[in-house]
Amino acid sequence: MTNPSERSADVVVVGGGGSGLATAVSAAENGALVILLERRSRIGGTTELSIGSLTAAGTRFQRRKGIADSVDDLVEDMWAFDAELLTGDAPELRRLYAAESSRTLDWLVGHGVAFAGPFPEPPHRVPRMHNVIPHSRTYIARLGEAARRLGVTIVTDAEVTGLVVEDDTVVGVEANVSGSPTQIRARRGVVLAAGDFSGNADMRKEHLDPSAAAAVPINPGSLGAAHRLASSVGAELKNMDSLFGPQLRFPPSPKPGLLDRLPTWRWLCALEGFIVNRVPPAMLRPVVKSLLVSHMSPTDALFRHGAILVNAEGERFGEEAKPAAELALQPGGRGFLILDERIAAAFDVPPQHVSTAPGIAFAYFRDYRRGRPDLITTAPTTAELAAKIGVDPARLAASVATSDLAPGFVAMGPVHSMLTVTEGSIAVDEDLRVLRPDGTAIGGLYAVGGAGQGGMMLKGHGHHIGWAMTSGRLAGAALARADAPDTIAST
Repeated sequence: MTNPSERSADVVVVGGGGSGLATAVSAAENGALVILLERRSRIGGTTELSIGSLTAAGTRFQRRKGIADSVDDLVEDMWAFDAELLTGDAPELRRLYAAESSRTLDWLVGHGVAFAGPFPEPPHRVPRMHNVIPHSRTYIARLGEAARRLGVTIVTDAEVTGLVVEDDTVVGVEANVSGSPTQIRARRGVVLAAGDFSGNADMRKEHLDPSAAAAVPINPGSLGAAHRLASSVGAELKNMDSLFGPQLRFPPSPKPGLLDRLPTWRWLCALEGFIVNRVPPAMLRPVVKSLLVSHMSPTDALFRHGAILVNAEGERFGEEAKPAAELALQPGGRGFLILDERIAAAFDVPPQHVSTAPGIAFAYFRDYRRGRPDLITTAPTTAELAAKIGVDPARLAASVATSDLAPGFVAMGPVHSMLTVTEGSIAVDEDLRVLRPDGTAIGGLYAVGGAGQGGMMLKGHGHHIGWAMTSGRLAGAALARADAPDTIAST
């Protein structure tokens, strides 16, 4: 799209991450003319930054391994992650997700997305976690290919600034496309798929507690655009103060790991999926460990064994009861884990581990020393350690003096307090229609993915991507039908 004049389509999708692409592909393959608008210069969103797992029940992968599962069991187990927080949040959407999750997985496989698994993750009673091969960028590669093949118009550098409303119905969007004002009409509906608001500092301050508001977002581009657009036409926002985190995270490796370097060629992903699903799990652990030391969080058990957390000046600032939240309030949200060789040795053998991918593999201190030497610094004295990691020696010495650490010191880091996603979302019904506070639907407006969780809380691996793909697939298919959008929940 190169001119600022009015354009039109059956469906206009706002956001080019996983849920937006799923919506666009599903609508297009069911006959709709689709325009997808992405604010950034390329598609991907938070999906391509994720670990990439998708949790589903009753899948072909489970059946191959003789695993019996059901929708009811998945609903119960999702709730068990945090019964107090999840009780009554959005049970109808959780059941919709559970009922459609297996079909979503099949749909993705049909579009060339390869998976390994399933793998266990308590409190799920059976293995349900399906891991994308080789990494989360595969979702974007395969769905992007499908969108282009199906004739979806993907417009990048397109910031949606407002919704066009006529007779209480959303009929299009106002956007700046490469700096040019554009109005794009939607004959059947506008779908908000712009993710969460973790990258919007003002919204974090407005809705979250100070530690979460100060944490560094995993995706700085998650600006809450969908939330703001929906609010502008009277939509209800739900559970805006809720989230899981922040978390301690190590920075990315200066040298991309094996998994990060693997291309997303369709034939290669299929071959990798074939191999991974047929070799013993023990053979996969060396590969998985490279993922663990690059993307996962250090366990709080390190602090229970005597490690301490210091800020960028070398000062211990709390008691490590909630280390990520405490670190978020320090300048820059950056610090170091300080331990000694005794603690390092304890986390070199089971049952202790530095990080884990549930049900797949554990990463021990030696794995970090070998796989991420940039994160490990050792020294016999605090003065030498301070010089190596660039902190104030007097402050570090005073910090260590408050602990039981012994000479032969180890620093892990730097480490950051990071915010993965926020859980607050736009109110939607089972048809993904955006709702007002009185429960009535706003005509022509839909929300999917992180923006359209409808107040549903999604704790645990694989649930956010599972909902993003499921809600997008359902919304797109329904909007493409002539009688859209009245029967999403029954598809």
